Amino acid sequence: MIFKKEEKPKIEFVCSVPYLETIEECKPKPAHKFIPDWWKNIPTSKSFDNSTVKDCPAFPDYFSLGFVMPMWMDSILEYNEENDRWDAFSPSEMKQWTIHPHKQFLDYTSASAYGSKGSIVFKSESPWKIITPPGYSVLQLPLFYHFNHDFSVLPGIIDTDIHHEMNHPTLYHGDGKKIFIERGQAFALYIPFKRTEYDMIIRTETEKDKARFATRDLSYKTKLVGQKEYRNLQRQRDKDM
Repeated sequence: MIFKKEEKPKIEFVCSVPYLETIEECKPKPAHKFIPDWWKNIPTSKSFDNSTVKDCPAFPDYFSLGFVMPMWMDSILEYNEENDRWDAFSPSEMKQWTIHPHKQFLDYTSASAYGSKGSIVFKSESPWKIITPPGYSVLQLPLFYHFNHDFSVLPGIIDTDIHHEMNHPTLYHGDGKKIFIERGQAFALYIPFKRTEYDMIIRTETEKDKARFATRDLSYKTKLVGQKEYRNLQRQRDKDM
């Protein structure tokens, strides 16, 4: 009997502007193509006494998850809170920046990121549309570990098997100054997921749980391993359980 290899779900980024997809820096890419420089410069260590955040598998797993949509054109955004005047400029007329009025969001909250206050929400009209298989959506997120103090795309979920337009609500942290979003700069992160419901269980730890956790702990505490080897050990333990 011949078994067919199970096909991976596909996520499609469809461009409404002809030939824009031929410009490499404008193309959406896997998230690992946009790892920030500060992370790349952190040394790895096989000593627990000298370990850094780079030795934690949670971070590289996060950096490799999903897809990044870069900014598709140079853009300059500006907002003066005192006279409530905003301005947006880009060298192309293909898509325009608009705003979300305060009454839609900011009148009800004091939004900030990395300690920087958000004073207006700009709205971009992306030339990219996303299509996912039936039952799949995408989680839209800002690039958290890029630590951008000028702007952040607001998080949200889009059912991209039904709705395909990507109009990014973008919180401005510029404090009155002009901010520059460069073409090719990481702009928004998209993590596809299958919509499903979960039953929540809350219980006390059992002896079987303790044995499982202890076995897992010993699998890496007894070896000098980096984050890559750690993940392999964890996956093997889960498979054996």
